[in-house]
Amino acid sequence: MNNAELNGLLANLGLTEYESKTLSTLFGLGEAEAPEISRLAQVPKTRVYDVLEKLIEKKLVIEIRVRPKKYRVIDAPQVLDSLVAERKSHLSDLESQVKEMKNGLANTRKGIGEVKSESVIKVKDKHDFERILAQELEKAEGTIVGFTEISDKHTVLKDALEKAKGKNVAIRLLNSFPSESLKKSVKEFKQVEHGLNAFIIDDKKVILALSDFKKEKPEYHFTIWHENKPMANAFRHYFDKVWAQGKN
Repeated sequence: MNNAELNGLLANLGLTEYESKTLSTLFGLGEAEAPEISRLAQVPKTRVYDVLEKLIEKKLVIEIRVRPKKYRVIDAPQVLDSLVAERKSHLSDLESQVKEMKNGLANTRKGIGEVKSESVIKVKDKHDFERILAQELEKAEGTIVGFTEISDKHTVLKDALEKAKGKNVAIRLLNSFPSESLKKSVKEFKQVEHGLNAFIIDDKKVILALSDFKKEKPEYHFTIWHENKPMANAFRHYFDKVWAQGKN
């Protein structure tokens, strides 16, 4: 491994540019005075002492109190193991903070309550519709009924259905084409041509695609009725009628 690669690795392990250069130089020297380290590491003389102090604080370098003062690096494998352990500890702390933040945001969301407005939503990327739809599917508490066009490429939607299934949500889908993998994600599945892209959630929420998402368009439109039981009932009745025509 050359110095550039070593400096890059040390930087990825959390050291600054000057700390990396100083440490990698000391790996080659073993022990040296500050001016020599500064010259070989190409770290300014005005900075090298501060950098060495930082490395001493990290327990990666030892100060030898002779005249003139020298600095010795600890065993290289030990240095790398120490930096990796510190990185792992930092990542573990971050994961804990993220977990707390996620719980806090979830509780905040519950306190605010779900948006009840009914409007047409416009997105430029069809995958944004899938992401929003997946969020709504994961909120289901009892039932999901859908006129779908889900293929094996729609992993976001299949993952959302799997999560809903894990909460014992009863899922019935009418898909435009057969899908063995999708069958495993739901309670009941039939294949039939229906020409719709619509979901009824908990017999009150309706999500309806207004654009043809199979075609490339500059923008796509869909709507969400959060509390519209009459609309949900109308789609549910039509679903039951088409269901009778579908095949397993």
